[in-house]
Amino acid sequence: MPQAPDSVPSPHAVDNSAHENTFDTDGADPEKHPMPARTSFFSRRNILGPVTKDYGDLPLLACCLVTGMVDAASFRNWGMFIGMQTGNTVILGLSTAGLPANPHAWLTTLVSIISFLIGAFLTFRVSKVITPEGPNRNRLWGATLFMLQAMLIILAAALATPEGLIPQNPGGNGRHTLDDERVIHNILIVSLIPPLSFQAGMQIATSRLLGFNELPINVVTSTYCDIMGDFKLLATNNVRRNRRVAAVVLLLAGSIASGWLMRSQGGLESVLWLSGGIKFATAVAYFCFMPAVKEEGKAKTVV
Repeated sequence: MPQAPDSVPSPHAVDNSAHENTFDTDGADPEKHPMPARTSFFSRRNILGPVTKDYGDLPLLACCLVTGMVDAASFRNWGMFIGMQTGNTVILGLSTAGLPANPHAWLTTLVSIISFLIGAFLTFRVSKVITPEGPNRNRLWGATLFMLQAMLIILAAALATPEGLIPQNPGGNGRHTLDDERVIHNILIVSLIPPLSFQAGMQIATSRLLGFNELPINVVTSTYCDIMGDFKLLATNNVRRNRRVAAVVLLLAGSIASGWLMRSQGGLESVLWLSGGIKFATAVAYFCFMPAVKEEGKAKTVV
């Protein structure tokens, strides 16, 4: 019986770094369609051609950092989450009993969940049309997925920047300064949620399309379980363990950075601008530096 894509590998697994959970490729893999070795980077065939999967985890790890930053900021300001829909679902359930003391908890969480679902749904469907074999088959589309996410965060940052436009707790407050209750009671707090949650849905769909189900991107509960259930946890060479641990560390680092940025004079807008910048740089790096799959005579090389 074949092993489930996201199941824990056995102690005798041959390759613990295999990408067996890729998008539906009908048996076709980008690395089975190498380009001529002399293909120019600026050629149409290279721009729309396949890239190797070997470094596809790096942009997703950057996304983990961004998730930690944005989710920490959204919880700090509006008492809900952008990427962690498990938390939103729990808060939505509590809101039926008037808990927590947030009159718009049901609305903010519901908008976040719906926006997230639409983002993931459209990403899967559009990618199926553009690149049936997955984003690895098309350099431009893979980079576009990250760029669209960046633009949505930058849009939210632009809306958060004008003073008084979007309710938010001001930066520069001390550790013991109480929050302004007018923020959480203002229905306008819902304004930034759709673009941020939509890109979060795109983000996790992109991680699945690239074939890295072991990277949590949005949540880490299952990742903690997978780390502890890995029979090669202490092995010297364990790529999946390394990815999972790095994802948890980066998500935590993003939350810590977000907390201090929220304490600074920059406040919420500084978190969003920096997060958008990281996503933008990720998209550019994916397009410019992701190695293409090329052939050299009878042998295939990744350059």
